[in-house]
Amino acid sequence: MSLSYVVVAPPYNPDGGGAIFLHELAYALDDLGAKVKMWPVHSPAPGHPVAWVKAAFQHPSLLWRGPWFAFAPGRKLPLAKPDDLRKSVVIYPEIVLGNPLKAQKVVRWLMYRPGLLYPYEFGPDEMFFRVGEMFDLPEVTGGAPDLFLWKVNPIYRNEGRKDRSGACFMVRKGLEKPRIAETADAIQIDDLSHQEIASIFNRCETFYSYDEATFYSQYAAICGCLSVVIPGLYPSREAWVSEHELARYGVAYGLDDLDHARATQDRVLPLLQAKEAAGLDTVRNFIALTEARFGGGEGRTDIAAKT
Repeated sequence: MSLSYVVVAPPYNPDGGGAIFLHELAYALDDLGAKVKMWPVHSPAPGHPVAWVKAAFQHPSLLWRGPWFAFAPGRKLPLAKPDDLRKSVVIYPEIVLGNPLKAQKVVRWLMYRPGLLYPYEFGPDEMFFRVGEMFDLPEVTGGAPDLFLWKVNPIYRNEGRKDRSGACFMVRKGLEKPRIAETADAIQIDDLSHQEIASIFNRCETFYSYDEATFYSQYAAICGCLSVVIPGLYPSREAWVSEHELARYGVAYGLDDLDHARATQDRVLPLLQAKEAAGLDTVRNFIALTEARFGGGEGRTDIAAKT
């Protein structure tokens, strides 16, 4: 008998990377034939993901009334009930402290490095997966396998404008970094919609990101905006890229790396498209590994191999 899964997630938010990833995992599992439901939690307050670390994990029937729990356009999955938790694999993101649902089979999905900005609390028998190497905590996980579902939002494209001017910037998880002079008069794009940000990327010459891991650095490059990450976590570009494969092209790591960003800007979109296609394979591997760990077998090849 194949496993069933419960994905713990806030409502779908097209501007929230964590919500997108959690929902996309649930949809991919469903598309591959796995049994999957969702357990809703409240959305985090802007800029404060920890607000739903201790979110309302009470009986979800109190939350299900009304349309507040949003799904991606054209998608909908059943919501889990308390009885589902006993027999299902429960998937938590790394920011949920402990095991508030008292699940017996727990997967922890690392979408950001635990402890870097927010506290973490993992159980002794959890299974770990990571979005990428830079998000892993190998001394705890033993080296987690990859699980990623990068999706390229089609709203980001280069409009070919010749009248670009000025700069824009994003802070996100780079809140503690000192500001550089280049962003003093720039447009801050935190909390803007994708449509607004895409328009700004097509108007501005340069985008500065204080967050070293945001997908918006790649989106800026796709739009033809010179994309620059403000360093701080890594001693060199090489060290940063070694843990952040998507940053190989089109993004400068610091102000002395601009020539590389310009020369490789046209290679960003093909890389992301290839990574998007590879994501489904990581979900197939996730199914096989969780079946082997929690299902008492070597994994269900019928589901894991399904296209």
